[in-house]
Amino acid sequence: MATLDRRDPFTDLATSWQRDIDRMFRGLAETFPGLGALSVRRSEWMPPADVLTRGDDVVIRLELPGIDPERDVEITVEDGMLHIRGERQETEEEKGEGYIRRESSYGAFERTLPLPAGARSDDIKATYENGVLEVVVPGAAKRPTQRVQIEVTDAKEKGK
Repeated sequence: MATLDRRDPFTDLATSWQRDIDRMFRGLAETFPGLGALSVRRSEWMPPADVLTRGDDVVIRLELPGIDPERDVEITVEDGMLHIRGERQETEEEKGEGYIRRESSYGAFERTLPLPAGARSDDIKATYENGVLEVVVPGAAKRPTQRVQIEVTDAKEKGK
């Protein structure tokens, strides 16, 4: 099966810059211990995705823990491409004697996958259970097969 994930050429560059910024903040935290409580979080988020076949169906699974799929996820089909877009918002809070530390993070994502020829967008079904979004494209894995005849030659005949 062909690659189903399109990469943005700027992703690697952005990841490199993010690593450099993280390293800079870690260095600052070591130099100034009071900054140690700060953490750097990425605003970009790419959920892991699995694409597999189940019988004649193509199944796409994305791990989306802590997301309200009705509010935070949108699935569309356009020009033979399946688009899965969403966002997550998370707040972490720590209370201690005389302080409260609260950090919020936000991450938007988009996964775009080409649909096999003949896939019908009206038949696509999506479910969400235990933090996993599953999108089923019925019949998309069904392809006519044709047997190719193998011609066998004897190595002794070739040498003559």
